[in-house]
Amino acid sequence: MREVDEDAARRLASNLGISSVTARVLAGRGLTTPAAAERFLTPGLDELHSPFEFVQMDAAVERLQAAIAAGDRIAIHGDYDVDGISGSVLLATVLRHLGGDIEVILPHRLTDGYGFNPSGVDRAQAAGARLLVAVDCGITGWEACDHAAGLGIDVIIVDHHLPQGQLPQAVAILNPRLEDSGYPEPDLAAVAVAFKLARAMLERSDTTASGLAMLKLVALGTIADLVPLRGENRALAVHGLAGLADTVNPGLRALMQVAGVDPRRVTAGDVAFRLAPRINAAGRVGHPDDAAEMFMTADEAVAKRLAGHLEQLNTERRELEQRVSAEALTQSAGDEGLIVVAAGEGWHRGVVGIVASRLVERTARPSLVISVEGAEAHGSARSVPGFDISAALAAAAPLLDSYGGHKQAAGFRLASDRIDDLRAALHEYATQFDASSLQAVLTCDDELHGDDATTDLALELERLEPFGIGNPRPRFLCQELRLAGPVQVLKEQHLKLLVRSGDKAISAIAWRRGELAEKLAGATSVDVVATLKVNRFRGRLEPQLEIQDLRA
Repeated sequence: MREVDEDAARRLASNLGISSVTARVLAGRGLTTPAAAERFLTPGLDELHSPFEFVQMDAAVERLQAAIAAGDRIAIHGDYDVDGISGSVLLATVLRHLGGDIEVILPHRLTDGYGFNPSGVDRAQAAGARLLVAVDCGITGWEACDHAAGLGIDVIIVDHHLPQGQLPQAVAILNPRLEDSGYPEPDLAAVAVAFKLARAMLERSDTTASGLAMLKLVALGTIADLVPLRGENRALAVHGLAGLADTVNPGLRALMQVAGVDPRRVTAGDVAFRLAPRINAAGRVGHPDDAAEMFMTADEAVAKRLAGHLEQLNTERRELEQRVSAEALTQSAGDEGLIVVAAGEGWHRGVVGIVASRLVERTARPSLVISVEGAEAHGSARSVPGFDISAALAAAAPLLDSYGGHKQAAGFRLASDRIDDLRAALHEYATQFDASSLQAVLTCDDELHGDDATTDLALELERLEPFGIGNPRPRFLCQELRLAGPVQVLKEQHLKLLVRSGDKAISAIAWRRGELAEKLAGATSVDVVATLKVNRFRGRLEPQLEIQDLRA
């Protein structure tokens, strides 16, 4: 349970006119003054820092301006996920508005591999580019940058991944994670760094455009890339989501339509679980060019066709994920080490990251999932709070051909015959950690009585959106809820309950937790840890508990 300053909670409830539950949530998260809470609830664009706080922003702007003035072609090399695609599209749109001759290059996961590679530089040279901007990649692209220099191509790096040792040679590196970047917010997504570069270019031009229309793309990449939704990121996400209501971009409108998202009220959950998976599907099992073209086309028919294609790819991705998840879970059952390592021949490389996340959910342990393709293997890693998976891979670097990522997520490549050695090395590395310190913990904001779980409270809690890393949806402990009906398992994977507290019955659901039904055999009451949401169904608004865990 979070510790709550009770006096601060009472002041918030009184001064802001909010319920005691919401006030306690805010106070428990460190927002103890009315001014701080109000700023959190209504973040303004004045929270956006100047792009020129990046110490190398002037160098980046001057080189881009020179390329545009000379009529030189500029290649934008992105990554194949939502952050990389949205950042590349954003920068290409603004630079074209300023007269730039732009070529967008997005790598194919299977043929080009992860990150900024020499093959991408070759594509830029073939397109006639004299300048290359690497978006959401490049900070570890030493070989690619050296190759570019040898071909007479200048490189600007727009990234947010952690550097590893010496920095690559480039005209400018814009990365808020560099100690000497000058930028006060280290946790920006790459699309937000691209937005900063775009804004700097607009400020140094004679256009009246502000670039704020691009916040819709910034919100997509920021939420999808799981950066903390606090401070500047919160302001970017809030205003970007709001802008989706009246977007004129044909691709965004078509994507929301196929995903079943109401543009009048787009939440971070809609982005994370509906929009982002469809964009990512292009990079996972198709080609990211399709997603980029969908965003950049002005043709409604083309946008609808491409959105439909992404929908098909996402269906294929789900089927692949379910198969690989089942096999990886079976393997993990026999892995007693602190770190789970699962590998399979023919597992599609595009879903190993999702499956790794599923393993973390089920095992509460750092997990690596590896696709074996003959003599070569490609893996993805996900971790739990308190365990730096990137550092673990660094310790095993002699076994890897390449690796990169964050504390909580990383990718890597190695020879297939080294997988057992990697498993042993990681298990040895993990012996320095106390396993009990890495146990999964569900932190609750407050205890909630069933009678207080109302639609009004659920609607008020929505004021804390967008939810995500750094600002999770409020989680409550609800004790001694009586089962008011039979336990149901929907689609063989989701648990549905009807629970009662006092005279009030409320529906509850646990997504992908159908196995919990076994715990409820013969039970008459349950304690649950759950979030409180509004179930909007056919115009009716009802409160619903979304169960994170339970005990009977």
